[in-house]
Amino acid sequence: MKVLIPIDWSENSQKAFDWYFSHLYQPGTTVILVHWLGATNDRDLHEKEVKLMDLQETYETKLLHRKVDYRWVTGCEGNPGELIIKVANEEQVQMIAMGSRGLGKLKKAILGSVSDYVLNKTNIPVLICKRGI
Repeated sequence: MKVLIPIDWSENSQKAFDWYFSHLYQPGTTVILVHWLGATNDRDLHEKEVKLMDLQETYETKLLHRKVDYRWVTGCEGNPGELIIKVANEEQVQMIAMGSRGLGKLKKAILGSVSDYVLNKTNIPVLICKRGI
């Protein structure tokens, strides 16, 4: 089985990761961690790649401690939702487990929501961990 977990620096992302491992993870599952860099230029990309190393170290420590088979995928084209869907399809995952920022109706209408985008653009089961779990 393969599960995709989008990762960023947010508390919601961390909570979704922890919730998945506390409640659903089964030994033998491969976890695909996806991170969208969202760089606007080469300098921005370089800065984000440097910060990404800390993020990777944080999650890799947890995964290695649990002896989990995992892979990292990063991207900077398009938007986060598009990258998540693309990787989920390429990797043929059976589930996507992700956090939600918990935007209000007005902010969601203006800014959009990555979790809503993913939920509506895939047939793969999506677990959305709401803020406050």
